[in-house]
Formats: sequence, C-alpha cells, structure tokens
Amino acid sequence: MRRRPRAAILLAALAAGSLLPRRAVAQERTGLPLGELVAGLGSSARVLMIGAHPDDEDNRMLAWFARGRHVETAYLSLNRGEGGQNLIGNELDEALGVLRTEELLAARRIDGAHQYFTRAYDFGFSKSAAESFQHWPHDSVLNDVVTIVRAFRPQIIISVFSGTPRDGHGQHQVAGILAREAFDQSGDTVRFPVARFGPAWTVSKFYRDRSYWGGEDATLSIDVGEYSTLLHESYAAVAARARSQHRSQGFGSIVPPAGPVMGYLRRDATRVNAGTDPKAERSVFDGLDTDSSMASGDCTACATDRFRRAVAVANDVVVTTAADRAELALGDTAEDTVRVVAAGHLASTTVHPVVGAHLTAPWWLATPRAGDLYTVPVSRVAEDARVASPMEHVHMDDPPVTLDVPVERRSGDPTRGEVDRPLAIVPTVSVTLDQVVAYVPARARVDRTLHVLLRSGSPRPRDVALSMHLPTGLATDSATWHMTLAPFGVRRVDVPVHGTLGAGSTQLSVTVTCDGQTFGAGYIPIEYDHIRPQKLYRPATIDLHAVDITVPADLSVAYIPGVGDNVEPALEQIGLRVTVVDPATLGTTDLSRFHTVVVGPRAYEASADLRANNARLLDYARRGGTLVVQYGQYEMTDGALMPYPITLSRPHDRVTDENAPVRVLDARSPVLLVPNRITDADFAGWIQDRSLYMPHTFDKQYHAVLSMNDPGEPANDGTILVTPLGRGTYIYTTLAFFRQLPAGVPGAARLFVNLLAAGRP
Repeated sequence: MRRRPRAAILLAALAAGSLLPRRAVAQERTGLPLGELVAGLGSSARVLMIGAHPDDEDNRMLAWFARGRHVETAYLSLNRGEGGQNLIGNELDEALGVLRTEELLAARRIDGAHQYFTRAYDFGFSKSAAESFQHWPHDSVLNDVVTIVRAFRPQIIISVFSGTPRDGHGQHQVAGILAREAFDQSGDTVRFPVARFGPAWTVSKFYRDRSYWGGEDATLSIDVGEYSTLLHESYAAVAARARSQHRSQGFGSIVPPAGPVMGYLRRDATRVNAGTDPKAERSVFDGLDTDSSMASGDCTACATDRFRRAVAVANDVVVTTAADRAELALGDTAEDTVRVVAAGHLASTTVHPVVGAHLTAPWWLATPRAGDLYTVPVSRVAEDARVASPMEHVHMDDPPVTLDVPVERRSGDPTRGEVDRPLAIVPTVSVTLDQVVAYVPARARVDRTLHVLLRSGSPRPRDVALSMHLPTGLATDSATWHMTLAPFGVRRVDVPVHGTLGAGSTQLSVTVTCDGQTFGAGYIPIEYDHIRPQKLYRPATIDLHAVDITVPADLSVAYIPGVGDNVEPALEQIGLRVTVVDPATLGTTDLSRFHTVVVGPRAYEASADLRANNARLLDYARRGGTLVVQYGQYEMTDGALMPYPITLSRPHDRVTDENAPVRVLDARSPVLLVPNRITDADFAGWIQDRSLYMPHTFDKQYHAVLSMNDPGEPANDGTILVTPLGRGTYIYTTLAFFRQLPAGVPGAARLFVNLLAAGRP
C-alpha cells in the first residue's frame, strides 16, 4: 500500500507585496494542467506585451504564447482603465479601475499570462501623444516601464500599438512610444541605475502586433487558432473566454469556429540575427537561447514556480482551507481548518490561528494620487502574484511539495452552490456615507436625511458612538448617537440635517468611536460573479456643493438609466422629483404624468427593451412631453431611434479638453435662459470631457444651441440639438453630464435643469 505523506503546515499572513505562485495550485487536479506545467519546465523564454488599457491586449497572442508554447508571458497595461465607462454597474474612476484590474486578472487566469501596470491613471480620452504626456510625465511612466522590463526580463517585447497617430487614442500612441523606448534603453545603467531600477536587462527582439490591422506589413504570421490536444480546444477559444472577462467594457467574445485563425507580428528591431530578412523568420524565437539551463539564471523564480506546481499536480495533492468567518477585523484572530489530501488519502486536518495583519484593499490606492499618477511605487511583482489576504504555507516531505494557498471562507448559496471567498481583513468598524458628492441649493432651506452605514468586523457586540461634523450653517438633532452593533452586524443610521449654506463648496464628515478607537472611513464592496470580490475604501465625508439654481416646483421627471449612470441621484439632490423607470416597464408605464422623460447615456446600446419601446417615447413627446436623450454611440444613426437623422464620423467627434471654449449659437434659446441664465461661468470646472460622440452632421429640423471644439479642430455644433416634435420637445445632448453631475459641477446642474424644463409654457 502506498504510504500516506506526512504534512507540516505553517501559517504565513503574508504582506501584500509577497511573491507567490498562482492561486489554487493544489486544486489543479487533472492531467491537463500537469501536461502544460511539465512542457514549460524546459524553457526560459519570456514575452512581454505592452498596451495602454485593460482590454487593449491581444488575447489570442497571449494564449498562444502562454498556453500553446508554455512561455512565461505577461501583459503590461499602462493604466487600469479608470477613465472608461461601465456597462455592468455604476463604478467609475478609481472604483472602475479596481473592477477592470480584476477583469484583467480573470482573463490572465484563463490565458495563462502574468499582469503588470505602471502608475498611470486613465484620465480619459486624448487625441495625441503630446496631450497624454501632459497628464503623464514622459520620464515617470518610462521609468515604470523600464522597471517592469528589468523585473520580468523578457527576451521579446510585443507592442500592441505603433506609437503613431494611426493608433487613434493618445494613450495608445504613448504605449507604442514607450514600448520602443524601453526596448532601446532598458540596458542603460547610467540613465536607469541598478540601485533604483534593478539589474540591467537588454531585450533581444521588438515586434509590433499587426493582428488588428489584418496582417498589414507583417513579417511573421502565427496560427493562434491552433488546436491543443492537452486542452481539447484551440488557443483562440481560450482567448475568447479570456476576452469575455472584460464585461464592464462589453467585450463578450464568441468562440471562433475550428480551424486556422491567424495572428500577425512585424519585427521592428532585433539584437540577434540582425542580418537576416525579418520575413525569413520561422519563429519569434529564432536566434534566441531559450533553454532553461542558460547561465544567466534570470528565470529561476519562474522555473521554481512551475516545478512546485507540477509536483503537486503529479501527486494529486489537494489543499482546502475553511476559515470560520468571511471577514476578520484588523488585529483580531480567526481559525482556519486546513485539509491536505494526497492521492485521494487524507494526509492531515489541522486548525490554525489567522491574524488580521493587513487590510484587504487595493494596494495602489494606499496614498492619494498626484495628478494623473499614483504615488505608490510601481510594483516589480506581477499583479497576479500579489495577495492581500492571509495565505497557508503548506510543506510536505513525502512527496516533496510546497504550496501557498489562500485562506478562504466556504459557504453554500441556494442558486450558485459552493461559494469560496478569500478571507478579507476589515476594520473593526467601517463607516460609509451613501454618497461622496452632493448638491444643495444655495441660500435655501436644506432638509436632508444622511444615510450612514456601519459595518462590524467583530464576532462580538460592539458599543459605538457616531458623531457628525457639520459645516457652519448646517445642524442636526444630536451631536452623537449611541448604539450597539451586533456581531458582524450591518446597521443604517438615518441622520436628519437642516440649515442653509451660501454658494460654494464645503464638507461634512462622520466618525465612529469604539473601545477608544476612532474610525472615519469604510469600504464599498465591488462584487460581480466573474471577478474576485474587492473592497474600495473611502473616507466618510461628503463634498457639498451649494449651487445658485432655480428648479421649477412642479417639474416631474422620469429617468431611464443608462450605462455607468449616476445622474439621477444628483437630480434629486437639487430638488427635482424623479422617478426611475425600468425600460422593461415602458410598455405599461403612464408617461403622461411626467413633464420630462430622460434617457441616460448609452441606454439604447445597453437595453433591447428601450429600443423596442422607443416609438412610445417619441409618441410621448408628440403628445406634449419633453424627451431629453443623452449621448449614444453609433446606434444613434439608426433612423428609428431619433426623430430626424444624424451622422457620426469614425473616429467620432468629441471635445476632450474640459476647458475648451464654448460658443453660444443662439443666445435667445430657452435652454440657455429658463429657469437659469447660462453664462461662461457655467462651463468652468468641468472634468475629463466636454462632449463625446458628437453628431458630425444633423438634419435641418434640429436647432443647434452651442458650438465647441478641441484646439486646432473644426467647430462642432452638435452638443445640444433641440427640435419641436408634435406638441412636445425633443432634445439630444452629447455633453458629458454623466461625469459632471456626479462630480458636483454647478454649471452642469444648472444647464441640465434647463433642458428638463424645456417646453414648459
């Protein structure tokens, strides 16, 4: 009989920067992962792909290298996609960056590559590399790229972009420029000293990915649709599943039919085989020594990782962890039950204490940004190898296996079955407000109820005292509220606030005291089925913007939400009566009781129900209502959605300079006069965009109100289009209200109220 292995298990609550093997190593039980792991043990080849955003990567190429050729492969995204939009939820800005980071990691778990980032923050669309470099200091981001190149030590760099205006987005151009500069300069120890950037590394070959250009001017073609007998599917199919993890950006991909799927590369520079014709290459590895025994020893960690995983899988070693709770308060202790099974035999079951040593939080948000760069140093450790939760370090003598496995809480869900979640380290008390920015009318009576959410991370009852810190002019019924939080309890406290504020910006905050400690921050969960759950921390404060604004008392509004849409709460804050309408109920909703119906940004793209009921919305306007439609994309050129046609150019017209001059085309237009007189001051303080997906041309039935453009570009008059429609009014606006209103921009609120009030007597 086979002897059962002995197991010695040590608990390590490892810091977030520790280098660890991939998660769930011990759960790779079939021969398929083993075949891949063993195949990769003989190679030290490494390929680094560089792009600008999450979802820029060529998933097919990554899957072919990582899973098809067993190459250590990585994708470097300059930013985390914070400036994009969100098709599946309300997360924007830093919260969207957390979500998109996790979507990238979900993709990497499928295609087998590693993931890196620089410190660059996605500030939004730009039209040139020069504009992007105004946000991202050239040397700073290049320093990050070189740091990562020296850490990963690739023989080959593949740039997704050309580094020219052909790339479109200015951030794409920057990615292409920096990729080549890193290839040229990563071995320069004068400009990039070893003490700061790590040991010098010279990349051997530099390619540009031409797959998205149909192979134009490529020097090498690769069948990325090759079938894997280990995986029982093609690498293009693996890539499609990886690509589909970018759900917030709407990149669900269909698995391509069986057969060749070609990817293309162009060799732009090489330090090996320099005298050969690039088109004579049979492989990207021509001229490279990729034997794992190469003397440099630069892939020791990669080889060790693969070896450890292969040994574990070959011996059918399975490790499961089961914490006694899902969340552990910072400084507290939980119990974790660890089971080790080898070859179907139970090797050991042990219980260990787990100490909450570090908050589970996105590591790059530990300190505030400086402009459009994060201030936490760039990580030399791949994102997929970083952990914030406690880990179990498992060592076995026979067979010789060493594993690091995350501590998880296992639970059952009636619809999903078993749900395993990494143990999260949280504050003893988390305190959050339901908003971070709020409008109030200036010099008018304010009567608001603030919703304060308290979460306990403790297994025992906690007596807490909640205190409000209000600006001059506001008051509440009591300065402090005392209560008891149940073990792991969640409690909402409704705090009435009243008073008057003068025009301008101020702040209020909330703190909670418990056992002599004061807590002034809390977390917002970011949870979707396709990503690991995350917690985004923020201070318990609200930035109050007191606005000189007139809101008609009898103005009732129906709001149909769009994509990444946080506009509706801002409308309620400025005093409007708003009813949210689900597009699925449009067929039965009585719209005649509303003066105005608003369609959110990109709502037609996101909702088939809205498209199906659009004729009813147009009829509502014809009968005397006001219909305000916020911007859409190319679907808006469908003749059935708008009353009169528009066209959009490719790429679309937009004004990315938030300070671009705004010219008034019709100073007598009611949307600029009633009930708020709009002036140049109302276009100050805008963020990220003025306008996007602007009509390039529009039917003469539309009346244009404003004109604007980025520097050096022709004027575009399509930001606000107004037309009578029957007895009512139709308004189409491409102004970026979806960014301005949640940010508390006063002028945007004043102008939006005017649009809603259009058509009134």
